[in-house]
Amino acid sequence: MSTGDSYSHDGHRQRLRERFARGGIPALSDYEVIELMLTLCIPRIDVKPIAKDLVKEFGNLRGILDADRAKLMKARGIGGSAAACIGFIKSLITLYHREELEIPQVEIPTIDKLIKYFKSKISAEAREVVEMVCLDSGLKIVPDGDVRVCEGSVNNANADIRKIIETAIRLGASSIAIAHNHPSGDPRPSFEDIRFTKKLSDACRPINLSLIEHIIVGRNSCYSFRRSGEFDVLYDESIPPPRRRHAAESGARGRNVAEGGKAVE
Repeated sequence: MSTGDSYSHDGHRQRLRERFARGGIPALSDYEVIELMLTLCIPRIDVKPIAKDLVKEFGNLRGILDADRAKLMKARGIGGSAAACIGFIKSLITLYHREELEIPQVEIPTIDKLIKYFKSKISAEAREVVEMVCLDSGLKIVPDGDVRVCEGSVNNANADIRKIIETAIRLGASSIAIAHNHPSGDPRPSFEDIRFTKKLSDACRPINLSLIEHIIVGRNSCYSFRRSGEFDVLYDESIPPPRRRHAAESGARGRNVAEGGKAVE
């Protein structure tokens, strides 16, 4: 590479940074957002062609951040260090949403915050996982309070209910929220998802542990048991059995909820 090329690339990177400083993300095209990110990961070379290749291969920023490390490293110009850097940037997003849950709350942490946190953490998982967060009496996440309960379907999660309860007790939690993902992309709850939530709520009740939410994370949207009304069925024993069955069936058909809480068509 000639000295002139180096100066040219440095000047282009500087102009990208200045445009971002003036106008933020909207001032950049889609591939330029990727390009600016890559300037943090790859020094001294022109990363514009690499950025364009990544957009072509993975579609957008989210596709790149969610991509498997081995698949990323097959892309032209992406070595181990660059792939690690991209993975680190993705982890920062999850950490940001986790720390939102650590801010002292006046009331239950908003469902939006829980959805953003769980979605950033597990939406790209290739197989089903179950996660939980443990909260204190002030509804602040406790130290070490984000826990991966298991990997695998909730269909086989009877033993994991015991793990959830034991973890919550060990960490001194007053309440918990759980989430699992549907790798198929469809966040609508299955009958087993509803049954698992019921069994978990029943297990929490005798020890005064509050189950405040169960979120199912799909590829592009999430389902909130609280927003769907399923928790009314789970906690109100006065609801007659026919209505309880109807509510379960309605949930299974899928009142799925997006990040902002609006129904997804």
